[in-house]
Amino acid sequence: MPRRAARRPADRAVTAVPGTRAMSHGHRESYWEIEGTTMDLTAGDAVDPAVRNPQEATALRASLKHLRTEPRGWVFTLKFAFCVALTAVGVAVVLQPVLWCRITGVVLIGCMLAHAAELQHETLHNLAYRSRRANTVTGVVLGLPMLISFAAYKAAHMRHHRDLGTPENREFFDYGDQYGGREKSTFGKAVDWTVRFTMAHHYGLFLKNLGRSLLGREFEGESVRVSRRIRRDHFLALAAVIALVAISFALGSAVVLWVWLIPLVVVAGPVHALIELPEHFGCEVLNRDPFANTRTIRSNRILTWFTNGNNYHVEHHLMPNLPLERLPDLHGEVRGRIRYYNRGYLEYFGKLLRK
Repeated sequence: MPRRAARRPADRAVTAVPGTRAMSHGHRESYWEIEGTTMDLTAGDAVDPAVRNPQEATALRASLKHLRTEPRGWVFTLKFAFCVALTAVGVAVVLQPVLWCRITGVVLIGCMLAHAAELQHETLHNLAYRSRRANTVTGVVLGLPMLISFAAYKAAHMRHHRDLGTPENREFFDYGDQYGGREKSTFGKAVDWTVRFTMAHHYGLFLKNLGRSLLGREFEGESVRVSRRIRRDHFLALAAVIALVAISFALGSAVVLWVWLIPLVVVAGPVHALIELPEHFGCEVLNRDPFANTRTIRSNRILTWFTNGNNYHVEHHLMPNLPLERLPDLHGEVRGRIRYYNRGYLEYFGKLLRK
């Protein structure tokens, strides 16, 4: 077997203990207790299910090693700053007492909130900066506008990478019929799509977990340390909402509605759901092969920026620790192996609507 690439100094060792547990959403799942929620998802770990010949697996891993690089913090800082700048423009526009300004501002702010969630995904994998603390602080801030707990999202997302292809797989954002595999009536499908695009489950879960946090309770299936961090995130989100409400009262205007609540519900939620929908929807989610259980969409530079490389999702599951700006390079190496591939979002959603 080839020697694995050296772990970055910021990474810590993982202690894993097998068992079963009850999850807060009512399911039971088998698990590995992960100290500090750190997982070393190397290319070798991810590629093995995709190739059955050991010699082929060795050759594939060796051929991909040259793509691994250290995170470039200045690149992520520019992305973060650009997101903040566009959000500030949206706030300035939406506060103008003109209808078209209101609409334009709401759309721009909502899109930037959804974009911030995609940037947060990069911090979950410690790929934004070399420093784990910098990834955590930035990730917490990026999740606040959409009420996304960095700690809860990270814990669930690491399990998703580990369990995808098995019945134990769960994702942080629950969309009901997650992958489009259930047979339902027309009414049932309408309910599922409504739940998905309103992100009703996410907001309901936030309120439930906020209640647990205020009561000082632990979170089922999570360690004491992770539970403490989840409570921290919910307290910060509550403080941010209270601050916005206070500013609105102080100014005697509906600032909190125009700069946050309306963009969140009307734009950010549906856009985020649209970004996530193609990842595994309609793929072979009980197949451990990342080339079969995940979809890649080859898109233009604007949408690749907006989704923060999420369109190269097969590549991300293949090498979860690869900096996202290197995913197009990895795509060039593995394009011929990808089973679910679309040449653009218009092509994907066009086919989905025709179904």
